[in-house]
Amino acid sequence: MRNFIKKTLAVLAIVMFTAVLNGCGSDSSPETNLQAYEGGLFTININPDWKIITQSEFYPEVPKETLVAFTTPEAYDGFFINVNVVKEDLASEVSSVDYARANINLAEQNLTDYEKVQEAQVDMGGVPAMVHIFQARLNPTEKLIRFIQLYVAKGKDAYIVSGGMLPSTPKDIRDQVGASVTSFRLR
Repeated sequence: MRNFIKKTLAVLAIVMFTAVLNGCGSDSSPETNLQAYEGGLFTININPDWKIITQSEFYPEVPKETLVAFTTPEAYDGFFINVNVVKEDLASEVSSVDYARANINLAEQNLTDYEKVQEAQVDMGGVPAMVHIFQARLNPTEKLIRFIQLYVAKGKDAYIVSGGMLPSTPKDIRDQVGASVTSFRLR
């Protein structure tokens, strides 16, 4: 039964990833309304109505490794749905899977009410990556957040592309956040 669930989740991740790569379909697909954002070393597709927040606009508590963030113009149930790109300089080269595993272990150990929903390895045009979907609280007093994260390591550069929303976020918006996160490409 456990292998069946793992295989089902992996197939769902691949279907979601393939839909993003194909970029075609009906007007109701999550990636239809997304537009490319050029980040120098990367591109990512984002809803053009979302606000772009660059490093010069970050609050002091935002880690310096965060390159850019995107957020909905209005809060959904008191929470601004967001996508951000973080770049970490590594001391040595590691695979995307090893980088992902280390970060997933940190999430499991350090976040409150952590629950893994899905994870899958994906191929981004010859660059391996890993998608990790989970729910957690950043601390016991905060709301439960659903995260969709993509981990990519290339050379000594590692990236985490993260989407955050409430678990009650409507499916079409969740799908759009997933399409944005998995659209990330290194140049």
